[in-house]
Amino acid sequence: MSMDVLKRHMKENKIGKLYLFTGPEQYLVRYYTDQILEKLLDENTKVFNYSELTGKVSFQAISDVVSIYPAFADRRVVLIKESTLFKQGGKETDWNAFFSSLPEYICLIFIQQEVDKRLIFYKALDKNGLIVDFKRQDEKALIKWVINRFSRFRKQINEQDAAYLVTLLDPDMSFMSLELEKIARYAGETERITRKHIDAVASRSVKSIIFDLTDAISQRQTTQALKILSELVEQKEPIPLIMAMVGRQMGVLLRLKKMEEKKLSQPEMAKLLGMNPYVVGKIRRQAASFTIDQLKQTMRKCVEMDQASKSGRMDPRMALDVFITELGLR
Repeated sequence: MSMDVLKRHMKENKIGKLYLFTGPEQYLVRYYTDQILEKLLDENTKVFNYSELTGKVSFQAISDVVSIYPAFADRRVVLIKESTLFKQGGKETDWNAFFSSLPEYICLIFIQQEVDKRLIFYKALDKNGLIVDFKRQDEKALIKWVINRFSRFRKQINEQDAAYLVTLLDPDMSFMSLELEKIARYAGETERITRKHIDAVASRSVKSIIFDLTDAISQRQTTQALKILSELVEQKEPIPLIMAMVGRQMGVLLRLKKMEEKKLSQPEMAKLLGMNPYVVGKIRRQAASFTIDQLKQTMRKCVEMDQASKSGRMDPRMALDVFITELGLR
């Protein structure tokens, strides 16, 4: 909801006086911060009307900087990054009174990746300004963004290939942006981005490699599954993380299998799983190799494998090897 409000502020050129941008998706934090700066400040006078404070910031420092009138402009922007006020709580100050009396010419933006909503300081911000939590974007939003982002490089990519790319990469838009630029440069003069370009240079996420691992397991390709596992270990991925992700993927297969039993359509499955229909199609092909009972038994094996490794009864790597080998024998 707050994201929609922010977009409306931008569209209608009605930038407010007080914002808090938080959350893990720092790409969007930077994007909207830059948009506000671009809309409110002229490059020729920005040096007079922009201030940035970081870290240990006192009430007096903030009060002083917001009291400065804009020069040769209507608005002034103050940016405060990763302030210790979000840890100390600012109990000694009446922040409600301060924020509610901000001058009309001020746009005060706090950027804080993690916040404690219990603090008086946070509650005062929430009461008087707009708090936007920039979460990791879902697959649908990322696919749309990938298509749009490639267009800025004068490249085209169809929705299915964009979905394929999204499944390969970690859902961090800063990282993804670098990968998209790398792929666009690799494509050279070619206007259309294909899977050939993607597979040639994209840096695959652990999540996508785990998908290949479970795919090999589902096809009873034990040798290939053990090879993929060895590659993950060589990349120094923690065995407990691999176990957890394999277990999670098997859980997704079980959920999907139950949805198929209820004769849900693929779009309905995608909505319930929070995934793109293209990705659901790939998972259905994996799930086709199992019955519901087999998946339930596999989930029990996942729990046994985890307990055996945590209790010290079995080396974690050996537990995972045994798990994969036993599945391949079914």
